[in-house]
Amino acid sequence: MNTLSLPPPRTEPANSQRRRHVRRRPVSTTSPAIPAQEVRACLERMLASTDFRATDRNRRFLAYVVEKALGGRGEEVNGYKVATEVFGRSEAFNATTDPIVRIEAGKLRRDLETYYLKSGRNESVIISLPRGGYWPAFHRREASETAGASPALDPSGVTVHALHTGHSRLAVESPEFRAQVVDALTRQPELAVFTSPTVGAADGLLDSDTARELARRNRTRFILSGQARDTGAGVLLTARLHDGATGRQMWAEDIGGNGSTLLEMLVMRVAAVRHSLAESPENGSRTPAFT
Repeated sequence: MNTLSLPPPRTEPANSQRRRHVRRRPVSTTSPAIPAQEVRACLERMLASTDFRATDRNRRFLAYVVEKALGGRGEEVNGYKVATEVFGRSEAFNATTDPIVRIEAGKLRRDLETYYLKSGRNESVIISLPRGGYWPAFHRREASETAGASPALDPSGVTVHALHTGHSRLAVESPEFRAQVVDALTRQPELAVFTSPTVGAADGLLDSDTARELARRNRTRFILSGQARDTGAGVLLTARLHDGATGRQMWAEDIGGNGSTLLEMLVMRVAAVRHSLAESPENGSRTPAFT
């Protein structure tokens, strides 16, 4: 998942002599309104995709206007705000002499179009930036628009759910364990990695219904979850890999060690299991052999 850090908001000087025409209009959405979590999930997949070729600055631009809209503050979005709060321009910014926002908005629109023509072609939610302003629009794609598109989950995709470490020494040894697992899995070839919020479980281990929901949201076939606990010899991490299409638990293993060894072994196991299951879907729930 891409983590976007925005500069702190700037306040436009009260005595500014710049002429700005601020048009207030609601963010355009279909009816009924699309839930915010669906829009955010779509945005996260987009930012993680290599087919979304926007620059880091324009990724921040998109995240900024989307969050403003989802927070009900879309009317606050204008060129001055984007320039100073996202692009780092000074409070003296003048759109007449510095058309940076207009230029980058044009590039962002093209990058959005490219994404939805490629890996985003099966997305049910469309995020766009209509011309004439910087307010985003969210539309639910009609069934006819996705006719013929494969509903299959991406066999190269893994969603990393919570790896719960709160009641073990691992929480102290490796407080960023989940992030380290995500980073390590991302380095694996031909593996698309997503993260998810902790939902539907009191600890890190998932049930089948929650696994299916996370897979549907991220379109990944595999869902990883885990729960760590202390033992006399160290830490024992119980890891599970679910098939997101069916919710079936495909693999589970208790892995012992400390922070660094657990990280290495978990990533190795998940990559091997995912590869084996993706290559041989008929394996069902059979546990792949390791060599």
